Amino acid sequence: MRHRFLSAGFALALVGGLAAGCGGGDSGGSANEISLVMSNHPWQKAIEPLLPEFEKASGVKVKVQTFAEQQARDKISLTLQSRSSSMDVFMTLPSREGLQFSKAGYYAPLDDYLSKSAAYDAADFPAAVKTGMTIQDKMIAAPVNVEGVVLYYRTDLFEKYGITPPKTLDELPTVAAAIKQKSGGKVTPIALRGLSAALPFTFGPFLHSQGVEWTKPDGTPNFDTPGAVDAINRYATLAKDYGPPGVVNNTFTQSSALFAAGNAAMELESSNEISSINDPKTSKVVGKIGVLDFPAGSAGSKSTVLNWGIAMSSYSKHKDAAWKFIEWATGKATQLKLTEGGIAPPRTSVAQDKAYTDTLNTDTLKQWSQALANVQTNGSTEVGPVGVSAPEMRKVVGDAVGKVILGQADAEAAAKEIQDGLTPLLAKNAG
Repeated sequence: MRHRFLSAGFALALVGGLAAGCGGGDSGGSANEISLVMSNHPWQKAIEPLLPEFEKASGVKVKVQTFAEQQARDKISLTLQSRSSSMDVFMTLPSREGLQFSKAGYYAPLDDYLSKSAAYDAADFPAAVKTGMTIQDKMIAAPVNVEGVVLYYRTDLFEKYGITPPKTLDELPTVAAAIKQKSGGKVTPIALRGLSAALPFTFGPFLHSQGVEWTKPDGTPNFDTPGAVDAINRYATLAKDYGPPGVVNNTFTQSSALFAAGNAAMELESSNEISSINDPKTSKVVGKIGVLDFPAGSAGSKSTVLNWGIAMSSYSKHKDAAWKFIEWATGKATQLKLTEGGIAPPRTSVAQDKAYTDTLNTDTLKQWSQALANVQTNGSTEVGPVGVSAPEMRKVVGDAVGKVILGQADAEAAAKEIQDGLTPLLAKNAG
């Protein structure tokens, strides 16, 4: 997706937004430089070319540090743990580290800034998006994108084989089996995640669409229920019987590469991946991609909705300048500009803006937009069990489901392993 618009209008809105910026009253308000730490991510790639415009309009220099995702997490965590003021703004995934960072006091809440900035219009973000950025009743980050799990499929193959795309979880393995049979095993029926730490993002909708939550109302694990066993069995069977070889080593990069190369009939993956699989420079399936909502279970289609955000360090000495950047980077004008880089806008007004919707001019992009709208409306913000030990808990889930995929355990044993493994980790939330 490459779009061209917003030159003069964007510049005027940019200057206007900065003029409307408010201060938090800290001594660093006159700072002319802030440090921004980012993860290698589509949003990072789209925002960096725009930074000179912000710097020119605001007079604030942005010092950028970009790392691979895990390295970025390590850098951010170490900086915060040492209470260093060397980092002012950083990318964060609240669904992963939100509660942990919030309890540690690492985030500078944005609520006071938001209340004083009428031009920012925080109400423009859908409820699910705002919920994802709110921890312990405080808005700890501003959303930069929106993504969720959708089902991509090859329209040409489905037409060739005379198969109707699956719209329910019950239909999904039946369709996969038909593809395997009709292609003579030459086409992978479905590409999906199997790598332990990455698996919960795409596994979660199997739970939620069957009306099952990660945890019970009392905060204990919810894997000692038949619904959880059913979800594990569905996911693992799909991966084991119809996924690619070595699926337990795969995350979104491998799945999208397989699909873009024309070697998979379906891909269960993030809506973010549209920019990879629909890129005419690298993809062999452009013009042959259909996009569907996550297949519905007994509770409907309940995808995972995930938002990255940018947060202000509580140890920053330049909070006013940091807020100016956050306000600009997540404001309406900039988010509209970012759609040029294929960034799905988390703001309702931007998603409905004619300048943006006019660019959704193919069947693939129209279907993608509709599926993404359903994600925002009906998705669950719980990418995995919520708690201060979120990374460890996701690994517990991924490891156990992986054993079923590899044939080393059955779904019942995996559910028990998850139940036992999550119990002490979730208990830490009470601390």
